[in-house]
Amino acid sequence: MKPIKAEKCYISDKLLPLHILLTEEDGVIVIRCLDFSISSHGDTIKEARESIKSTLMDYLKHAIENNSLDNLFDPDLKEYWDMYQRLEIETEKDIFQAHFDKIKGEILTKGLTYA
Repeated sequence: MKPIKAEKCYISDKLLPLHILLTEEDGVIVIRCLDFSISSHGDTIKEARESIKSTLMDYLKHAIENNSLDNLFDPDLKEYWDMYQRLEIETEKDIFQAHFDKIKGEILTKGLTYA
């Protein structure tokens, strides 16, 4: 299993973020929604995203129609969450390094702000 990317998709215009992990396994892109222990796959990242989107919509629709929201969240295995976190940290580090020269003056003059 080769980690590819950690990303988020959202339910209802960024109201609820879902944690998505992409890996490559035996030449196939595997995509997992870590919040619900749901996975799918595709030959490309785009195909995998479309597939998980359809699977997630079916999963959520079933939960809503059967009033089973109490059982909706089913976090995936710790190893996948750890992999997601490592990828997320690498991405944030790359973004910081890419923008550091641009923002270092602001850091020294303005300091930090909270969102």
